[in-house]
Formats: sequence, C-alpha cells, structure tokens
Amino acid sequence: MAFRENPISLVHFMAFPGPGRTNSVQRGEAREEYLLRSLQQVLDDPDFAGIEITRIKKRTTRQEVAKLLEASGKQVIFSAQPVQLINEDDVIAPEDISSRDETHRQLAVARIKECIDQAMELGAKALGLVSGRDPGTASGLRERQEAMVALVRSLDEICLYAKERAQELAIPPLEISLELFDRLAEPGCKNQLIGPSEDAIAVARQVRDVYGHSNFGLLYDLSHMPLLKGITLEAETPAVLKALAPYLNHIHVGSCVTHREDPLYGDSHPRFDYPGSVVGETELAAFMTALAEIDYQGGIGIEVMPLPEEDSSIAIESAKAYLKIVRNRLDVNYTLGSYFFQTRRFFTEEMVDLLTETRVYRPHLIEEAANHRQRRNDLTLDGKMVILAADHPARNVTNVGDDPGGMGDRLDYLGRIIRVLASSRIDGVMATPDIIEDLFLVDYLLKENGGNGLLDNRLLIGCMNRSGLAGVEYEMDDRMTAFTAQRMHQLGMDGAKMMFRLDMGQYSRYSIQTIAYCAEAIKECNALGMPVFLEPLPVVKTSRGYQVKMEANDLIKTIGIGAGLGDSSKGLWLKIPYVPEYYRVVRATTLPVLMLGGASKGNPVDTIRDFERGMGEGLNVRGAMVGRNILYPGKDDPAAVANAVCSIVHEGATSLDVVRKLKEWRGMNMGALEELVGN
Repeated sequence: MAFRENPISLVHFMAFPGPGRTNSVQRGEAREEYLLRSLQQVLDDPDFAGIEITRIKKRTTRQEVAKLLEASGKQVIFSAQPVQLINEDDVIAPEDISSRDETHRQLAVARIKECIDQAMELGAKALGLVSGRDPGTASGLRERQEAMVALVRSLDEICLYAKERAQELAIPPLEISLELFDRLAEPGCKNQLIGPSEDAIAVARQVRDVYGHSNFGLLYDLSHMPLLKGITLEAETPAVLKALAPYLNHIHVGSCVTHREDPLYGDSHPRFDYPGSVVGETELAAFMTALAEIDYQGGIGIEVMPLPEEDSSIAIESAKAYLKIVRNRLDVNYTLGSYFFQTRRFFTEEMVDLLTETRVYRPHLIEEAANHRQRRNDLTLDGKMVILAADHPARNVTNVGDDPGGMGDRLDYLGRIIRVLASSRIDGVMATPDIIEDLFLVDYLLKENGGNGLLDNRLLIGCMNRSGLAGVEYEMDDRMTAFTAQRMHQLGMDGAKMMFRLDMGQYSRYSIQTIAYCAEAIKECNALGMPVFLEPLPVVKTSRGYQVKMEANDLIKTIGIGAGLGDSSKGLWLKIPYVPEYYRVVRATTLPVLMLGGASKGNPVDTIRDFERGMGEGLNVRGAMVGRNILYPGKDDPAAVANAVCSIVHEGATSLDVVRKLKEWRGMNMGALEELVGN
C-alpha cells in the first residue's frame, strides 16, 4: 500500500461538527460528553495515526481532552482555521493576519498566539491557519500586494512566538502551516488571500528562506484544488504539487462541489461518493500519484463532513474506503520521483568502441564464446520463461512511443539489452544475428577480464524472418532473412522465433506465402531438435499501417492456423498478445503460450497488469516474450521491470507486489560491466 509511512489523521471538527450538525465543535462550545466520545472514537480507530482538533473554550473540558490525547500517543494537530473563519463577534477584520490595518493585524496575530498556547496545552505538534480575506483587485493589485507584505510580517511574528514558547517549555517548536483556500467571493467559498499556489509559494519562500523559519510550511487541500484559480483562471491540477513540494508540511484529502445549483456548492467537504462531488476515485488517485512522485513524507488528513441527518461514521468510513482503494492502485504505487535510467551510465561509448574493435580484429571470438557457453539442460527450469525480444530494428521498426528513432541508437538499444541480461532474472533473449553476436562478444570479453558473463544458462533464441519491413507495400511477404536453422544449431542456440501476419484483404497472397516460409522453417528446426516460437497475428491495413486485430475471435482463428504448421508441433510454442477474454484465446490450443508486450506504453504498469491477468487465464500460458515494454519503460530501469515480469511469471507475484518492489530493484548492479574494458 502506498503512503504506508505517512501518518493518516482525521479532521475531527469536520467529521464530528456537533449533535445535529450544529457546528458547536468548530465554535469550541461542544458538550463535554459529545466531544470526549467522538474524540475517543477517532483515537480508537487503528487507521488513524493522528487527529486534527480546534479550540476548546472550556478549561476543564480542555484538560480532559489533553489527558485523552496524551494517553492515545497519537499525533495531534491544532487547527486555528475555524477560529479565524468563524471570527467570533467580528472583533478582528476579515483580512485577519494579512490585514493592511496594523491594529487589526496585531489583534489577529494575538489571536493566533492564543491558539498556539492552547495547542501546546493540548499536546499538539503542529498548527494550521489561514491568511485572511482577499482584498480583491477592484483597485488594481496594490492592496493585494500590501496584504501579502502584512501576511509575511504576521507569519514571522507567529513563528517567532512558537519558538519562544517552545523554548520556555523545552519542547520542539510547533510546525506552522498556512492552508491554501479559494479566492471566490461566493456563498460556500472562503475568498482567502492565500490563495493560489504561486502566491503561497512566494510567501513560503520569504518566511522559510528569507526569515529562516524552518518550522513553517504549507498545507494543501485536495478539496480546494478545483476552486483554486491563479493568473490563468484555470483550476489547479495535481501537477502543482511539484512546485509546492519544498514547502509542503501537511495534506488534506477531501472534496468540494462546483455545480452552483447544488445545495452543497463550494468548499463543503462532502463524501467522495456524493453525486455532486468533484473528487472521486480517479481524481483522488491522480492527486495521490502526484504526491508519490514528489516522495511526500508528511501527514495526510482526511477532511470530510457528514451530510445532513447522516451519521459521522458513514462519512468517515466512506472516505477511508476511498483512500484505501486509491492507496492500493497500481498507478499510485508506481512512482519514479526523480529517477531516470541513463543507459550511458551503464554501457559507455568506450565499451561500444571496444566492441567495434573486437569485431574488426577478433571476430572469431563469436564462435569461441558460443562454443564455451554453458547451456541449460532443459528449456525451462520450472515450465515457465520470460524472454527479452530484441529483433525490432531489423524489420524497419525503431519507434518508441512518439520518438521515431528511439531504437535507432545502437549504444542505447544494446546497452538496455545488456542491462536486462546482466542485472535481472530473465531467462534469455530472442534477437537477430547482429545482436546475438554482440552479446557473444560482450560475454567473452567480460569473462576474459575476470567478470561474470551474460549468457551462461540463458536461452538464446534466433529470429528468422525479418523481411516484412514495416511500411513497405508488400510487408506481408516476410521471408527468412535472418538466422537459419543450421546457423543457430552451429552456435548452440536454444530455439528459433518466426512470425506470420494474416492479412485477409488484398495482400492475403503474401500472408499465405509467409505461412509457407514458416512451415518449411519449422520442418528444418524440427529436424535439428530445435524448439520454435511462432507469433501468428491477425492484422488489418489502416491509414497508419498494419495494426494487430486485438480481438479474441480473430486470434483464435489465427492460432488454429499457426498450431498446424510444419511436420510436427512437438517443439512449438506460440507467442500471443494479451487481449480481453484471453481465456478463450488460450483454449484454442494445447501448445504452450508466451504473451507478447506490443508497442511501448510509456511506463510498465499496464504491461505488468496484463501479464498478471494472462498468467491466470490458462495453464498453457507459460510466460512472456516481451521487448519494447521492458527495454523502454519510460524513465524506468529496464532491469527492474524485467525482474517485475519474472516475479509475476515464475513466482506468481501480484502486480501490486512487484510495483512496490520496483524502487528496490532500480539502479541495482549498475557496475556490472566494469570488467568489460579491463584494467
């Protein structure tokens, strides 16, 4: 589960506003029995490591609450926001601590100091507050700029006071968090100076970086995000968390309502499943993913208010359930942060130059490496396998996502292949002669210099037909232009890969010719006792070239054709993409099936999920032969992703299991090729 180490808290005064939703808790006037009972309910909940409370006016009640909180051992956060927003008796100007009137500003600061005293009395470790009402721009930006200056001055005084009081009590100073609210002067909204993130960051920079208050930061609330609009007048998105990251102290998750006709319009904090709620599972997941990307380590508070006549427990349990679902989603658990795999840190220009020199002066080492390679006794160790596919450039395919030449840089392409072989548990590699021979040379040179080779006990599978060049008119005429069965046998390789694509349209004759080529090649491999991995794909010609028909019925028909090729199917494996209703697809044959990965998806989450599903769809699904989605998993480490796929195939691990472990696998063994260049 994501955010396992982040303390989860509940904003108590929102979830338990008072009997009959009287808001007596926010006013600090709740009956003692209601307050103690509701606090105890939260403190007894194992899902909460903390609680967020507000002012309690009655001294004796406050003392009882302090005992209760201390006995719980849970983190306590004091919220001054209700005190400021209710603004009892209107003694202080609505601009609060950002008031341009010095008298009102000082009164507002004094009120926050009283909140600090009460927070310390209650054992709180942090305090949240708001900026005060936005003066608007009716007279230009001058008043808003003056309010920002006043706010910074107030925050400086507040942080100093928190430090002074902490010093007197010999305890750490309170963490002071300024919460961002909307600037909408409408019913149900808060119309606060802070405000959009760009202004919040400007204030935080001054208070933290100029005035040096390390105990100051920002509180960002998901429920305010759709209402926060800056210079562009567009609502903020989770992307803003990257800019806020250096100053984030605390996070609230909740929702709001933006339909003006809805009775809960505005900053109302309804349940995520309320019909008018802006934030549902998808929006919450996007927000939590962005938090994970910045490696957020702070607290997360659930802020939800029960609907009229609704029991508080319903609202709380609903919010907890949504958060739990999201924390267990793959997209939330899969995060890279600042990680970016760089091939040249693993496989350098010097190594490529050495490889070229070896090809020029010592090409015979290819045969020597092949002759001395330790082969497996059996094709599989446990009846399953994961094979890295590296044959795409030979078929005029070099695109990775939107990059048309992504696989065209041989240093990067070969480096990624070697990265997977040197640093993961992958069973082997399927490639064209140039790649296989590069790997033989690297294997030899590593061993020559006292290192570990790449290829011992790994499967080497040769690609045979590559003449079906992507984009040419007669692409379906895919002849045997790469490895021959005899050459693979000479090199002691472990299998052959071939494919045919079935075009039922005007070029069907070329598909039939390719099927005939494959049938003859299967016979040749059978004669040498060499297993064959056949990829039979139904395709359709589109304006963007040939596309695989990813439908169960089409695949079922094509499997029937492929399984019947050659003079025997005893060594035949099929390579079939994962599609919906895969169980129907794999029932079309008794032959063992490997899943393929297809075009690069940008990150490995979908591929990992599909492989987990596929492995559960039939006993004859025995693993994967996958290329681009391991070699080019966005910014991720190819070796880490290979380990993830291997864990799913060989160990029956779940997608969530392996996504959580990716962080552990990333960047491991980056010095695996140090011996390649010798001393």
